[in-house]
This record gives sequence, structure tokens and C-alpha cells, in this order.
Amino acid sequence: MSKLMLVAALVAALPTCAFAATTENTSLQNINGVYGAGVASTETDATGTRTTVVGPAGGANRASGTLTTGQWYQANVGGGGTVGITTDFARSGNGSAFFSTTSGDSKADLQYYMSAPVALSSLSSISYDFYRSSASTVSSGLAPVMRMDIAKNGSFAGSLVFENIYQQQQAAPVDAWTTLTGDLNSGIFWATNAALGPTFASANGGQKTLSQWIADNGGADLTVYGISIGVGSGFNNGSTNAGTFRGGIDNVNLSFAGGQTISTNFEVATAVPEPATWGMMLVGFGMIAATARYRRKSIAASVA
Repeated sequence: MSKLMLVAALVAALPTCAFAATTENTSLQNINGVYGAGVASTETDATGTRTTVVGPAGGANRASGTLTTGQWYQANVGGGGTVGITTDFARSGNGSAFFSTTSGDSKADLQYYMSAPVALSSLSSISYDFYRSSASTVSSGLAPVMRMDIAKNGSFAGSLVFENIYQQQQAAPVDAWTTLTGDLNSGIFWATNAALGPTFASANGGQKTLSQWIADNGGADLTVYGISIGVGSGFNNGSTNAGTFRGGIDNVNLSFAGGQTISTNFEVATAVPEPATWGMMLVGFGMIAATARYRRKSIAASVA
């Protein structure tokens, strides 16, 4: 069964709705073990959750969590790539989605499958915040991207990719958060699959607005069934783009007229006191209250 067919089967019984505005690190899957020649490990501490896969490049050596709908999970992690939700580059709160690469072979994504496909033509807005650390050594134009997974007449047709360099045609800002926004008529997207038309590799023929992509597909039914955010793949386009990357994404938003709204802020869960700690706190509150009552009585007695 293809991934698109599996997604369709999973969403069949789910209602159309928006998911929770906050996605915490503790919701990520615990991915460990061997994937081809790649070895995955997931660690969680006070600074967040990170999944790293060491090993050679290639899809067969990448790790992905269990395909699910309505929830972000780690996907396509390999070649020394790391993905997670951490406090490294806090944005709207104490965290953000975290990405790092160790070479041009690395890749790391977070994936989200929607509860029901939505017509691309109904999109009203798309946006996300990204961060590139000055510790990054990959080409200056590279930064985390956001992708919409597209079906054409019900069949997988690749992704339409939204990234900074094709909006600004300049290097990505460093050590600062930047917001990218678009809609059907603003923002440049490139295609990963020839099923939609010319791809990124076909000169500039694969870089268009969403309205242009819709028009150039001659009335075909184009639907969005998932989104992903991440780094890698094109980060090794010749020796000039080889290197390392550190950065993040936060405040991912995708809105459709009369349909789903995906809006999330990535955060690190705060520690919940252990039962014994709660007990000590309650005893402490009780002692404070008793002391306050004693003082009031003492004051009243002295006034009398």
C-alpha cells in the first residue's frame, strides 16, 4: 500500500478540525534502532527531545516514526541529521522545532498528515518562522523549509516547497528569527515531482506562485494532504553547499477557506512535580497558613 493510500485509510474516520496550537517535545515518537545502515537514537532531557540518525546518506538509511494523522512526528532523519523540539532557539515561548546537519548527506524533518485532504485552491495563507544559527557552514542561502504534500486527482504528486532564498533572492539572516508568508498569489514555490510540471531542476520553470501551479495543471484536482518542515537533501548541491547547519522553525500556519487550519507553536514541556514534591508543597502551604493564623491571633490578643 502506498503512503498516500495509507494516509487516506487513516483519515477516513477522522473529522475535519484544527489541531492543538501547542506541540510539546513529549509528543514526539521514541525512535531508536537500525534503519538500513543508519542507527537512530532519541533522547529527552530538560532542554527537549532530539532524534539523531548516524550513518550513510540515502532514503534506505533514514528513520521515520509511525505514520499518523493529526500529530507531528520525526521523519526522513538520516546521514547524521538531528530533529526535535528543544530550547536551543526559543521563539514564542521556551522552544522551537530544532534541526541540525553534520554534512551535506544529512536530512531531518518533522511531518504532519492532515485529518482530511483540502483543495489547494482554497488556501488562504501559509507562513512559518525560521532561524539560521551563525554556527552554520552550509551555503548562506540555505535555511529550513516548509513543504505541502500534494495529491493530483487522488495520486501522489510530490511536494510544493516554500523557502526563503526564492522569496528574497538573498542570504538567509543569521541569529535572528525571520517570518515567511504567502498565499495563492504571493510567495514562490518549487515542485519536487514532475507530476506537477517542471521541477526545481528545470531551470526556473519550477518556481511559481500557487495560482500558477494550479493553472498550469489544467483543472486537475490538486489537494493538500500533509505538510513537513525540515532541512537537508538540497543542502549538498555541489561542494559549495556542503557543510553543517543549525537552526529552527516555529509558528507554522496553514489556513484554508472553510477548511482545516493548521497552526502550531513548538514548546518544551515543563517539569511536573513528583507526588512527594506535591506533598511537601502542601505541608509547606499548611505551615504558612497556620503561621498566619497564629500571628493574627497574637495581634488580636495584644490589641485587646
